[in-house]
Amino acid sequence: MWSRVMCLAYAHRMVKTRHFCFAASLALLALTISLTPAFGALDDGYPQDSPAPGRTCPNAVAGYETVSTFNGKTFVCTVIEGVQKWWIKGDPLPSPAPTSNGNSGGVTTAPTNIVITNFYVLPASSLAKMKVFENVAYATQSPEQRVDIYLPKGVKNPPLMIWTHGGGFVFGDEDGMKFDYEAKMLEEFIKNGIAVASVNYRLAQMAPFPASGQDAKLAIRFLRANAAQYGFNPKKFATGGGSAGAYLALMGAFTANQSSVFDTPDDPNLKTSAAVSAVFDLFGNANFITMSANKVKYPCTDKTDFAYGSDPYGSWFGDVRLPALRPAIDSANLYPFLKGLKVIPRVYIFHGTADCSVSKYDSIELAKEVTKAKGKSYLFLVPGGTHGGASVMAEAKKRIPELAKYFASLK
Repeated sequence: MWSRVMCLAYAHRMVKTRHFCFAASLALLALTISLTPAFGALDDGYPQDSPAPGRTCPNAVAGYETVSTFNGKTFVCTVIEGVQKWWIKGDPLPSPAPTSNGNSGGVTTAPTNIVITNFYVLPASSLAKMKVFENVAYATQSPEQRVDIYLPKGVKNPPLMIWTHGGGFVFGDEDGMKFDYEAKMLEEFIKNGIAVASVNYRLAQMAPFPASGQDAKLAIRFLRANAAQYGFNPKKFATGGGSAGAYLALMGAFTANQSSVFDTPDDPNLKTSAAVSAVFDLFGNANFITMSANKVKYPCTDKTDFAYGSDPYGSWFGDVRLPALRPAIDSANLYPFLKGLKVIPRVYIFHGTADCSVSKYDSIELAKEVTKAKGKSYLFLVPGGTHGGASVMAEAKKRIPELAKYFASLK
């Protein structure tokens, strides 16, 4: 069985094994694994939302520095025994933990890799029902700008779901559509006569904000401009994704043809419409400021969850509290674009009530904003569902036939 390997140093894509950087945000990772809580012990005398020696920094790139608003000291996100932790700049690092024989040996005993075996791999029997185009370049700035296209065999001119993977903007790729819950969703899309485009995009450690969003918009326009070549309906598009991918899906749907920081001036397809008819938002967010605020206002009650605590450090922006970053963060707020839409796409929203990575209140807020803008939203709050958990993914899969019926109703 193929494996996903997440490593401390980002490695390029390899045959039959996929490598991702583990040196940044895990808060948006849609995998159920046990990790150190995002802020470690909260009885160290520091405020909950402040860096402190030994607290983990999963949402910051290793080497990132910030000045504490609590005591004015400079903290550096440092890899200590294989785990990213805040440490005061210039202070000596803690001694390595003892090895199993009681001697430190001068080296860390923490593993450098975590290997996660996929529980489901897209089988050949499912692929046989699809016509597949792999590694299609939708732009030329980077080899990361590629998309895999899956068409249901025997269906003429099918609608298209444009899917962006999650991973906190720091890991993941288009191959995620071939594994686990997303593979099962792909099968359901195909079963219901919906084509799927799985988009790869530049990650935050490769290109800073707003590159990931620009890639998502480039892909939408490319796919519409080349619909006839690949055989799907350019008038029936939807976007979808989980976690960070859900933000990109919402961004594509709400910015549509409005001017934004996510447009690429030299895009050869810039005049092609980027509007879509629907969006599948799985545990995403639309506003990074309220996302951080909701985690403070509605704290997660599960202190064993890896995303417990309110971490203001994001892989796209850094510390969202810094005034200098506010213009960029505000430009990524999707609600002004929602209000500017002439035609609002149908919004399907899925969120687990036990999600500690992105608060369910982000989705509740989104549903209210869509309704306020005279759009149609369908909010599915899954009791006890976690970030990327099986029950949330199952609920989204269950609603794919409804999306197919909606597509069929469109002229």
